[in-house]
Amino acid sequence: MKKIAKYIGMAGIITILSACNATKDNSFAFGDLENSKIDHLHGLGYINGGPEVVISTHEGLYAYGEDGWKEANSEKHDYMGFQAVREGFFSSGHPETGSKLKNPLGLVKSTDRGASFKKLAFYGEIDFHYMGVGYESNAIYALNEMPTKDMPAGLHYSLDEGESWKEATMKGFDSKFISNIAVHPTQEKMVAIGSKDGLFLSQNYGESFVLFNAAMVTFVTLTETGGLYGSYYNEIVRLNSFQFEEKIEMEIPLPNEIAPIIFIAINPENQQEIVIATFTNDIYRTTDEGVNWETLAKNGELLK
Repeated sequence: MKKIAKYIGMAGIITILSACNATKDNSFAFGDLENSKIDHLHGLGYINGGPEVVISTHEGLYAYGEDGWKEANSEKHDYMGFQAVREGFFSSGHPETGSKLKNPLGLVKSTDRGASFKKLAFYGEIDFHYMGVGYESNAIYALNEMPTKDMPAGLHYSLDEGESWKEATMKGFDSKFISNIAVHPTQEKMVAIGSKDGLFLSQNYGESFVLFNAAMVTFVTLTETGGLYGSYYNEIVRLNSFQFEEKIEMEIPLPNEIAPIIFIAINPENQQEIVIATFTNDIYRTTDEGVNWETLAKNGELLK
């Protein structure tokens, strides 16, 4: 889903409505770039605890580390709803062209950097675009836009990696434009939703939400004590950190002439290291919490 496009009136409105393994390809690896131009970016994060940041694209996974960009040489699936966790990543989406896998993928999990994945739920039934997963807890929250007999439309959560699900009532959440779902790294019951009308927080499994602030939030991610969110107002892009208890916010300096932020990832081992991606497929990284930024991609071109 083109999040910021929805915010600026280029698309429609989201309305909130009330196990087996794939064959593992032993030749799978992240190697030299064959295609340095990305078109659709579906997520980013530090899978398997890092240290490289991995991006999910329309044509598979890429990793950025000490040696620059590397590209996954196979399993080039369109991983929608990509969520990095300590053990690897969760995702949804569509199989690559020519694959024998069913479309859509439903909910899948990989623990080997994308060489293989386990089919957890709704295989061949649902493509989750809006999904959040706790980095350490693996608690899954998903907004279903493709109702089935087993899962109606709306927000649902699973604490057992997709074996069972509960529907969240979402009392107090009153926005129809959302950017993403973010789950606390360790506290299963805490979930945040970024929206056109502000940042909403729940501490009871999404049963009720409170408005944390009223900024137009283009992406939010949570840490143990707070989190980061990107906002866009009067054509100004901001990145702010916040704390749950004190409700203290701090603006983090950004590169000049930056487009709206649509993804944020924080290194789990060093929270001064932040990677952001923008609506125009620019990717930036800071290792000193915004004092300095390096450009990793510009207009979708991965820079060497």
